[in-house]
Amino acid sequence: MATSPTNVSYRDALDIVFAQRNRAYGAYALRREYPVNLGKALGIGLLLIGLFIALPHILKAFSGLVPEKTVVYDGDFVLGPPPDIAAPPPTPPPPPATPPPPARATVRFVPPVVMEDDQANEDPPAAVDDILEDKGEVGVVSKEGTIDGPPADIDPGDFEGIVVSQVKEQEEIYDGFGVNKMPGFPGGERDLMAFLAKNIDYPALAKENNIQGTVVLGFVVGKDGSINDVNILKDIGGGCGKEALRVVRSMPAWIPGEANGHAVKVRFTLPVRFKLEG
Repeated sequence: MATSPTNVSYRDALDIVFAQRNRAYGAYALRREYPVNLGKALGIGLLLIGLFIALPHILKAFSGLVPEKTVVYDGDFVLGPPPDIAAPPPTPPPPPATPPPPARATVRFVPPVVMEDDQANEDPPAAVDDILEDKGEVGVVSKEGTIDGPPADIDPGDFEGIVVSQVKEQEEIYDGFGVNKMPGFPGGERDLMAFLAKNIDYPALAKENNIQGTVVLGFVVGKDGSINDVNILKDIGGGCGKEALRVVRSMPAWIPGEANGHAVKVRFTLPVRFKLEG
């Protein structure tokens, strides 16, 4: 037998659902009042939206009802005197130009002229004090000349045999920097070691005390290859330094060092090793 559907209201459905439950818990009351609360919220929202839209028109209508107040000023306006404005201070005049210093007396150099004794001027030269006190202005007029040639009023032939310039060569000792070719022992480093081994006598004091090590000597190789200014830079004692000094002083002339194609003096450092055999 088929049953026909029946219409059940929302409240009746709630009663059926909460028939065996605690209706005082709160869920029953919330669901029962839900349609009423939903309608109130919808109505309040629509009311607020309408008020928000109509608010500008309401304000405009009320502003037209209030008359505008206009203030009309009757009478004459009298302006007072202008304030006192202090005048700017006058600009001071520029300082006077400093006059140039007075021209000092100068003496023009006159090239010597070779002449016979009877034609020579025997007047003594002017004293220095007289020249400084002289107020003449010799040399005020400048003359143009060329850079390559001598001045036009000086003949280079007048100086032939009179002025002799001598340039003294500066004796510089190089320390290895700026030297194109270092000095060396004749035959090279191998012959130098052989010379030292052949001529050095191991000092007896150094042998007894088992002194071994390296003695460092410094000396200057002259432009002719000679050995000069020999000194001990590092000594190990036992007479080793004096023996190395003796042998280095007895060395033959070295091949001199060169700088810019010329023989020069070069400071050289030579280590001499002392080692006992066995």
